[in-house]
Amino acid sequence: MMDTGNGTGSLTEDRDAILRIRGLEKSFGAVQALSGVDFDVRPGEVTALVGDNGAGKSVLTKTIAGIHEADGGVIEWEGNEVRVRSPRDSAELGIEVVYQDLALCDNLDVVQNMFLGREILTNGMLDEDAMERAAAETLQGLRVTTLRSIRAPVSALSGGQRQSIAVAKAVMWNSKLVILDEPTAALGVAQTGQVLQLVRRLADQGLAVVMISHNLNDVFAVSDRLAILRLGEMVSQGPIEEYDTQRVVELMTTGKSDHVVEAGAMRAAASIAAENAKDVAAQREASGESGPSAVVGATTEDQSFSSYLSRTWAKIKAGESGVLPVLLGFVLISLIFQLQNPKFLSPGNVVNLLVQGSVFMMIGMGQVFVLLLGEIDLSLGFVAGIGATVATLLVAPGTDWPWWAAVVAGLAVPAVLGIFQGSLITRLKLPSFVVTLAGLLGFNGLMIQLLGAGGTIPVASDTINNFANGTLSPLMGWLMTGAVVLVFAIMTFSKDAKRRKSGLVAPPMGLTVAKIAAAVIAGIVLVTISNMNRGVARFPLSGMPWVIPIVFAVLLAWSFLLGRLKFGRYVLAIGGNAEAARRAGINLRLIRTAAFTLAATTAGLGGIIYASRLRSISTSFDGGTIVLYVVATAVIGGTSLFGGRGHPIHAILGGVVIAAIVNGMALLGLPAAVQLMATAAVLLASITVDVVVRRRGETTR
Repeated sequence: MMDTGNGTGSLTEDRDAILRIRGLEKSFGAVQALSGVDFDVRPGEVTALVGDNGAGKSVLTKTIAGIHEADGGVIEWEGNEVRVRSPRDSAELGIEVVYQDLALCDNLDVVQNMFLGREILTNGMLDEDAMERAAAETLQGLRVTTLRSIRAPVSALSGGQRQSIAVAKAVMWNSKLVILDEPTAALGVAQTGQVLQLVRRLADQGLAVVMISHNLNDVFAVSDRLAILRLGEMVSQGPIEEYDTQRVVELMTTGKSDHVVEAGAMRAAASIAAENAKDVAAQREASGESGPSAVVGATTEDQSFSSYLSRTWAKIKAGESGVLPVLLGFVLISLIFQLQNPKFLSPGNVVNLLVQGSVFMMIGMGQVFVLLLGEIDLSLGFVAGIGATVATLLVAPGTDWPWWAAVVAGLAVPAVLGIFQGSLITRLKLPSFVVTLAGLLGFNGLMIQLLGAGGTIPVASDTINNFANGTLSPLMGWLMTGAVVLVFAIMTFSKDAKRRKSGLVAPPMGLTVAKIAAAVIAGIVLVTISNMNRGVARFPLSGMPWVIPIVFAVLLAWSFLLGRLKFGRYVLAIGGNAEAARRAGINLRLIRTAAFTLAATTAGLGGIIYASRLRSISTSFDGGTIVLYVVATAVIGGTSLFGGRGHPIHAILGGVVIAAIVNGMALLGLPAAVQLMATAAVLLASITVDVVVRRRGETTR
């Protein structure tokens, strides 16, 4: 028989309950996890759910949340009987759960985490401004005031701040019941005080709150009602005033208690403890120890150019250097080779360097999407070879496909291979390393089979050959580059101006001007160098190679995909915390398979560019070496091997570095062995930086 305190238990007061459970049963095989559990939760109250390990707390909350489906009993929501068979069902009712692990993606910022799986879209694109405003309003309503910026990555937040973000994420979707699993576990005194205040505010705003906790001080500090589970049975529930520590412990361990509670004694002591925690939190906040007391938005933050530079320098000192190391590395490598051979930075060699690295850049941009998931694709080299082989065979005499149709087929076949491998990895849960290693071997054999005994087949299409060997006219180079820079300038200026007008986080005007000026200078330098004569007297050669705008177009497309569409957001989320992405309702199989497909398709284009450079494709194609260089390209550029951090631009930067090393050493007449060892050293240095930064972030959290 359930103990209902001193006779005024929930069975006689359930008329106002938003959630009423009667006789809930749940078993796992022979194990009976819940046995006829009754449970009531009311709006405007904090109901503490306590019990020893194995009492059934997690099973009960997961059944309410739809992770487990009840075997028997009745669940009533707002007076109506319901069936909760999935997390989506519970979310539609207005039930949100904040698990002990918080389910946040450390690599995403506060706004991105709060809207994960429920992004606001405008014309199919992520509306960052609308999401930022909504997140700010929610945090302000909950009086979360210790964040420096809601655009800060979650990895930079303290435990209490992370807990606050998880709670805010749960309550911003018109939720009516919030379940908090051990919200103060592993927090210090000040952070515990902040979280308990937040829990109390949720109930004061009219929400129903269920708090699971082993800390009875926290329970008595904020709870209105108490429910005690023991071995899958609800042994007692009632108003908090009917319990004290001794009574709760006896009920948790034996299921019964004859202890008489002194009226108000435990609640008074807990209130004093809560006030002390609140005072400590306030003192730390005022002294700046827990972060600035201001800000949910960016309006109070100094947005001057000098303050921006100061914050950037602070991030660099903390290890958040972005692409700076690879840029400095390229400058250093260029200076060394230029001092050894003055031809290294000549217009002809610089353009040749970009063309040489284009294949690695292209395939590397595809590999970035796989690495973002925390996976790897070792087959991309031979996937690229198959794409080149298909396109070459289709334009060959006797087949005579139009060049554009051959290119489409040369991309479609690699896409099918990507779908095949992605499906094996996601549906059968096979390691990507093993699947793509098998792909490396199998696709090598397939490529040889397609090419036949001939060994080498020329590309019988002038258009395809011009992908890597053709050049734009000097005027066309200026017009195309000018149009790109103009669009970039207009978009950058209008976006930053709009955010400043709305009071959102935005770069200072000086930085906006500096970015536009840098784009203008880079465009002028690139076109000027490309238009210089890099041929010989009898065979002059000038103009921007076709391959440069081709690579740039893919960079823009994949950057847009990663930064402005839900797909890119979900790839980053899966790489940062796959479980958090799953709980947010993201289809992990679909996104992972799509990422492998995208990588393979991009590799197919890289293979066509490779064949274009050589004007042929042959069985001597070394896809194994190419894929190793491709992985090195992405990692050297700044993409993390651990997933969750990277960008297509990293493949471009890494490709330039690798091309510079190979090109410079060739100019110096150094053997291939030295080139390989030098590339290996740069790769080791890059992964070392990645690991050190990752560990620093983990130890400072």
